[in-house]
Amino acid sequence: MTKHKFGGPWTRLKLAILRDYLGFFTRALGKTPFNLYYADAFAGTGKQSFDDESGQGAFFEHEDMEGSARIALNIEPAFDGYYFNDLAKPHYEALKELLKEYPEKEPITRITNLDGNDFVKQFCASLRSNDRAILFIDPYNTELNWETLTYVAGSNRIDLWLLFPISALLRMTPTDSERLDPALVKTIDRLLGTDKWQEALYKPKPEPVHDDLFGEVENEGMERLNVQEVSDFVKSRLEEQFAYVAKPATLYNNGRPLFLFMFAVSNSSRTAQKLAEKVSTQILRKHQNAR
Repeated sequence: MTKHKFGGPWTRLKLAILRDYLGFFTRALGKTPFNLYYADAFAGTGKQSFDDESGQGAFFEHEDMEGSARIALNIEPAFDGYYFNDLAKPHYEALKELLKEYPEKEPITRITNLDGNDFVKQFCASLRSNDRAILFIDPYNTELNWETLTYVAGSNRIDLWLLFPISALLRMTPTDSERLDPALVKTIDRLLGTDKWQEALYKPKPEPVHDDLFGEVENEGMERLNVQEVSDFVKSRLEEQFAYVAKPATLYNNGRPLFLFMFAVSNSSRTAQKLAEKVSTQILRKHQNAR
């Protein structure tokens, strides 16, 4: 079987949070008239493999763990349908092999080999009024277009778990605005869904640089907001689209922020929002406190 070697200790946290919410979702809605679906835009292979630094020096402990697709297939009560997608052909083939372990679920599972953005749009368009879904978007880097999320928000039927690449955004937006690479501007526009991010993420440098001809102190140059402020901006962008957005869990690698694990609710029902808010907050707090 093709190995999906990607991740680190933060992967455990991400998948533990996802597992708990999937279990809540099918238990809470299992006896309702709704059809319940799980969709995974970057599903991998069903297994994640990574080297976990352990002990001293350069010793690494190899670890294999269930990936998101296998976790979803194992959840009880079960979903009414599953949608797995990955653009990488070896991952697509591995997902088909994985499904053979669950013959009873083959008739209700669709596996596709699409661009993640196209998959999300097609999945959102397929949902009907009696459907409810969890969508897991776990891109490898900056593959997700923010515009794709507007389809999710407009569905009114999806609870979204999104892994946002905060480390990539920080890397592309250097602290000093003068070091910003013009070649990356379009990528950042696409990632954040706006060309106004420079106004939001950069502020004048606080320290005076020199006196002008009239003896007045001037500030020159712009500097980027700190990590927390950048994260807050990303959350605010999601809040412009979704009815409810939880405080994200920041996933770290060697002490550096790598991803924001974000939860958002598209359902316009205040009752549904309050329940999702209560449970997601409990789950996020539980796992972050256990780190």
